Amino acid sequence: MPYYLGIDLGTTGLKTIVTDGQGAIWGSAYQGYPLHTPRQSYAEQDPEDWYHALTTTVRQVLADTGIDHRDIAGIGLSGQMHGTVLLDDRMKLLGPAIIWCDQRSKDEVALVYRQFSAMELSTLVQNPVATGFQLSSLLWLRENDLSTYQRIRHVLLPKDYLRFRLTGTIGTEPSDACGTLLYDVINQVWSHEILRHFGIDERILPDPDHRSCEIAGTLTTTAARELGLGRETCVVFGGGDQPMQAVGNGILTDGRALLTLGTGGQVFVPTGKPLPDPGLRFHTFCHAQANSWYYLGAVLNAGLALNWALKHCFNLSDFGKVGEIAAKSPAGSRGLFFLPYISGERTPHMNPDAKGIFWGLSLGHSREDLIRAVMEGISYSLWDAYECLVSVSGKPRSLIVTGGGANSRLWRQILADMLDAPIFTTDSKETACLGAAICAMVAGGEYPDLVTACTGIIKVNSEPLAPIRENTEVYAEGHALFQDIYRANRHLF
Repeated sequence: MPYYLGIDLGTTGLKTIVTDGQGAIWGSAYQGYPLHTPRQSYAEQDPEDWYHALTTTVRQVLADTGIDHRDIAGIGLSGQMHGTVLLDDRMKLLGPAIIWCDQRSKDEVALVYRQFSAMELSTLVQNPVATGFQLSSLLWLRENDLSTYQRIRHVLLPKDYLRFRLTGTIGTEPSDACGTLLYDVINQVWSHEILRHFGIDERILPDPDHRSCEIAGTLTTTAARELGLGRETCVVFGGGDQPMQAVGNGILTDGRALLTLGTGGQVFVPTGKPLPDPGLRFHTFCHAQANSWYYLGAVLNAGLALNWALKHCFNLSDFGKVGEIAAKSPAGSRGLFFLPYISGERTPHMNPDAKGIFWGLSLGHSREDLIRAVMEGISYSLWDAYECLVSVSGKPRSLIVTGGGANSRLWRQILADMLDAPIFTTDSKETACLGAAICAMVAGGEYPDLVTACTGIIKVNSEPLAPIRENTEVYAEGHALFQDIYRANRHLF
């Protein structure tokens, strides 16, 4: 029986799963790695740490399951988006990767906005400009580290670097290229106007004319030895972590939306007819299947803000107890609000200087109120993102919640109440890994396409959490006040 590996290169670690052709997960392994901040606002990782985690977890999952390496038919890759990996003319790393949460390129972001209007960017790359994306990072390198910039021969996205290490081939595909700000998302080519204007040589960029379910090659002799796999093992192009997570939840077509509660938070709405936002409040990106796109509202502070609060404010480490504690506070946290912007914010504010705030605190508030206010504040920020997207796409017929935060019934209920929509979950586990594995299955001929694969593999739980009417009314008033608090304090950030 053929098996498939799904590999997800995350911000805090890499996970590998092994599945059969029906999507059943036989085993998984995880290895973390550090995020380096050598200076304030920097966020870097060593790509060698990524590759070491990949080889370690693949060997571990094979050992744990006892699956013969000859039965591994394909490998799919998912990865953190936007980051910048640099290779020289010897195909060696030029330094650490600048990853998505890096904030050093604020001046370069301002430069782009001085030279292009929001409407022009909506036409050229269909996305707002942010720190941590490849365009911003390359402009920063040219201005601040010219000697390194001049030695660049290849610029890769994180998961594309891993595939290069596995197969020796360089390339990318639309679902990841679209997050560089160098790519025309609608026409699915590098943006010649952006490259020409900023003097970036297109030859350093990988060929983007591939697909997530396309085979990139087989393992090199070195990679096969390091992973403990056969040279004939196929590696597919895979995709960015957001579309791979959507595939792993069966979110491929219009009318369904995905809300992710991870380190950051995302609202993901597929579309077959993209209409980029002229105000650039959200992202318009390419989905994993051909002729398909999605709108993405990205908030930086979901689990990141909750974990910060639990550690530094409440000395709590057991996430399982958080919902139990917070549930002792009523909807609205007795008038206490939390703005979760501890690392700036993207959708809809696109404000790297935004700050976190507790507002309305009084002697009458308890620990339970504070913890619930944090969960509600994160949820209000996701509501802001959701509101932007549905103003273009229309309200989805179903809303699926995924990610680590989705394990909290209270958090799912808060979202159902705020968004006034039933909240579904799926039976899928390790969804980004599963999405990558599904791409490998399609490439290997198990299924003719992603839609057929997801229909057969992904099971949506039939009983959603329904909104509680009295809570919905409380949150409608609370959301307006939450937005007022941001507007009133924005000039102080």
